[in-house]
Amino acid sequence: MFMTQSHTEELIGQPFGKVQFWSRVELSKEDLWFYVSTVHSCVGSKRRRYYLLTEAADLQALIGDTSEFFWIERVMAVIPPQINGPRCWKMYQLKELIAVADSTELMPIDFIYRLENGLSYVTSGVVGDSTDKLRQVLFSEKLHAHPEDIDHKTDLVG
Repeated sequence: MFMTQSHTEELIGQPFGKVQFWSRVELSKEDLWFYVSTVHSCVGSKRRRYYLLTEAADLQALIGDTSEFFWIERVMAVIPPQINGPRCWKMYQLKELIAVADSTELMPIDFIYRLENGLSYVTSGVVGDSTDKLRQVLFSEKLHAHPEDIDHKTDLVG
């Protein structure tokens, strides 16, 4: 989860509006998170917005918000050192996110993160191909993202 401190709030935008701006946010725990690039199309122009998400459910909610005027361009998984090993954070393009549960006990849910270059990360070591596992694709780049739109940078405004 991301945290903010009240002294980092930027007083821009409409007074008493619903949107707040922060000069910095903090990550509350050293865990995988998502950097999501989106495009908003409005009145003949396109603008990018970027979302920082810490939960798979939040990524699913963003997928549910997509329309012909708002779409996901790309999802990156930001991986902490204890997962990727080289003592530093790394960012990989997320190709697929799969939830896995045991059919006899639906909790807890594990996740399989399929990343670029054939890399994968599994949240537990017990996820196998056995028939007692239920799988659900929560995100698929082929189904939920439109990375080809990234080449149209000249159409995008700031």
